[in-house]
Amino acid sequence: MRILHSESSANWGGQEFRTLEQLRWLADHGHVVALAAPPGGVIAKRAEEAGIALYPIEFHGQFDPRAILRARRAVSAHGAQIVDCHGSRDGAAFAFARGLCPVIRSRHISQPLKGKLRRQLMWRWGCDHVIATAECVKHGLVDAGLVPSDRVTVIGEWAADAFFDTSRRQEHRAAVHREFSIPDKCPVVSVIGMVRDDKAQDVLIRTIDEMRRRGRTVVALIVGSAPIGQEAYERSLHDLMRELGLVDHVVFTGYRDDVPRLAQASDALVVTSRIEAQSRTVPQAFASVVPVVASRVGGVSELVTPGETGWLVEAGDVAGYADALAAIFDAPEEARRLTDHARHYAERHLTQAGKMALTVALYETLVSNKNT
Repeated sequence: MRILHSESSANWGGQEFRTLEQLRWLADHGHVVALAAPPGGVIAKRAEEAGIALYPIEFHGQFDPRAILRARRAVSAHGAQIVDCHGSRDGAAFAFARGLCPVIRSRHISQPLKGKLRRQLMWRWGCDHVIATAECVKHGLVDAGLVPSDRVTVIGEWAADAFFDTSRRQEHRAAVHREFSIPDKCPVVSVIGMVRDDKAQDVLIRTIDEMRRRGRTVVALIVGSAPIGQEAYERSLHDLMRELGLVDHVVFTGYRDDVPRLAQASDALVVTSRIEAQSRTVPQAFASVVPVVASRVGGVSELVTPGETGWLVEAGDVAGYADALAAIFDAPEEARRLTDHARHYAERHLTQAGKMALTVALYETLVSNKNT
């Protein structure tokens, strides 16, 4: 199948990472893929490095005539049988290519949308189908009257194969402790994702301070970098760390390509987000057999079930996070029971191969319907 994905953001985060993972998987499994994205953006550069064809398009505003024309040209030049749009601006541009092939809108975020007339037109008539990354995302679209339920398919997050390979876990743990000068027996708790205010990494810093007040020494890894516009928030995290006297307890790793290694070296992974659809960290923790403590927001509770696969805490509840981490450290056998259960769940439901099989089946159905 000839498949074109699009992304209008120039930043790099979970949404863009998922898009690129899909493109790589599709290419590896015999499909002819390409990406339409702003030239010079991170995803454009990474796609080209991966050998994926790029159609450079600047998406200015929702209805940029130049972007619309270039979107249609990209569909024709690639011979695309289907387009999968991941952003709002590219989704608006490719809405005008529906006459050429089916167009999908992939919705990755859980922020509510109001059913304004223009938005209703774009969601109802600007795409053939919607992929939602969580049930809560689907409900948000349907409840706002933007798209009927039967035109939304939920395909949630997954863990890449590297997270399932835990054969070098002890080696990774020792290496990460050496790299960041962490004492051997000191627990490591990691938060992985863009350094952004809605990800609320400040909650983890305050949790480490709370753990210290309780007489526990824990080191936090904040894995990720700040996107454009979030530099002040990142600086505020460094200021908070220094204000609380946690310079030796909090490590900012910056952007890393070895996330599976860092995840498996951690004693717990945390999701501190104030807003979230289905955090990528959750399936990654499940696959890595690492306990996960997550905020009870968005679609996170669709995966994390207290007492079965992990721990849920109200967003911003520092004491709640500290309580959950203490439970993990104080009752390792119970923690292992939950992580084993979560691993089995991931093996059945959260592999990339399984999620991509659902995606390709949807593509094939839409293409077949368009041709009949």
